[in-house]
Amino acid sequence: MVGKRPRPAAAQAQPTFDPSQPLPPNLPVPVDDGACKHLPGLAVPSMKLRSTRDRWVDLAAVDAPRIVVYCYPRTGRPGEPLPPGWDAIPGARGCTPETCGFRDHHKELQELGAEVFGLSTQTTDYQKEMVERLHVPFEVLSDADLAFVH
Repeated sequence: MVGKRPRPAAAQAQPTFDPSQPLPPNLPVPVDDGACKHLPGLAVPSMKLRSTRDRWVDLAAVDAPRIVVYCYPRTGRPGEPLPPGWDAIPGARGCTPETCGFRDHHKELQELGAEVFGLSTQTTDYQKEMVERLHVPFEVLSDADLAFVH
C-alpha cells in the first residue's frame, strides 16, 4: 500500500537477573585460550584489597597452606537488568553459580587447608549484599580500583 510507513521494530526488553530461572539455552560456551597457563604456582604480588568483612586483605600475606581465589566479572541482583550484551560474553552468566559452588564446597576446601576468597571489580558494598543474600561463608574482595587486574 502506498503511503503506509513500516512499523518500527519493537525494542527488545533487556534481560534481568533471576537466579531461580534456568540459563538461556543459546549462551556461548567459554573456551580456554591458554592465556592463563603460566599463572599456577606464581606468587601473588603484595596488594591490599577491601574485604566484605570490613578489613584489608593482602593475598601475598595470607598464612594458609593453600589459597583459592576465584575471580568473576560481576554478580547480578535479582530483578535488575543485565548489562547490554552480557549474554554474548562466554561464561558471563555463570558468576552466581560459581560463587554458590565455592559456598557449597567451602567446608571441604577448608579441610584441605585452603582459604577461599572471591574477587570481583564490584564495590565492597555491592559484594556485601551478595554475600548476605547467597549466605557466602568466606570473604569476597573488591578490586574496584583494578589493582589486581593490572
